[in-house]
Amino acid sequence: MILYKYMSLQTAIDVVGDNSIGFSCIEDLNDPFECTAFGFTDGDMPASIVAGGYRNRFSRKYALLSLTRQPLNSLMWSHYGDSHQGVVVGIDVEKAGFTCNVSSVIPAQFGEVIYTSSKPKSRQFQHSVDELMSIGLDTVGFEADFYNIVKRAFLYKSLEWGYEEEVRVVKSLSKSPYGYHSFGGEFRNASGDWNQKRIASLGRPIYCYKLPEGAIKEVYLGRHVYKNISKSGVVSSDGLEEFKGLCRSMRIQLKRCEPDIYSWNLKAIELEGKS
Repeated sequence: MILYKYMSLQTAIDVVGDNSIGFSCIEDLNDPFECTAFGFTDGDMPASIVAGGYRNRFSRKYALLSLTRQPLNSLMWSHYGDSHQGVVVGIDVEKAGFTCNVSSVIPAQFGEVIYTSSKPKSRQFQHSVDELMSIGLDTVGFEADFYNIVKRAFLYKSLEWGYEEEVRVVKSLSKSPYGYHSFGGEFRNASGDWNQKRIASLGRPIYCYKLPEGAIKEVYLGRHVYKNISKSGVVSSDGLEEFKGLCRSMRIQLKRCEPDIYSWNLKAIELEGKS
């Protein structure tokens, strides 16, 4: 199964060049309602305080990768593909190890986001200090007993986000020697090989997960990818050609996106040779 990641051209150059893909902490995503669907009710402590504690714990102990099923979603290209100037990278999730129950807390086959018109309300979770402090200590792989609360933490979103058709992969950051605010570096844990980098402009880390060879299968160039050369100067013409050449050398299928003249849909055209 191939799932897709929208990104800027420069990010795609880094992803393909390093053969790695970035995971993020839940607090660094673009939805302030992330990790708030636990359904806690007021008790000895207000539900908001309890939910905040759980959210902080999940955010610092795990990292997630947001993927989608659809590489030709025009809205996604506008919002996440640098206004059609970017790239979509297609990843074979089996080849990448993202379906492995041992190394992913939420593997791809269990990571489909649940979109709802209202937040779930449930007394299912009886929160406790012991449970809160245990989050992230031992759970590295998928565990059925832990899945219900992990699902509430990572997989519930408002219905308005449904156009994203999102699938998430969640991995543990246990045994990382680097804190959230550090400049990071390389490390290995039971989830895989990582390189924690700091995005200075955003004041946040990104956890670059090393992919196995052959995990990246497809690259789609946005309709306006040329603007990286002609307007923004992000890359040179030679730089774009070098990126295409790198993709071909890695046997990555290259495509470019074009608007379909007969509909509101995008279509993908395979690039041959040096086109």
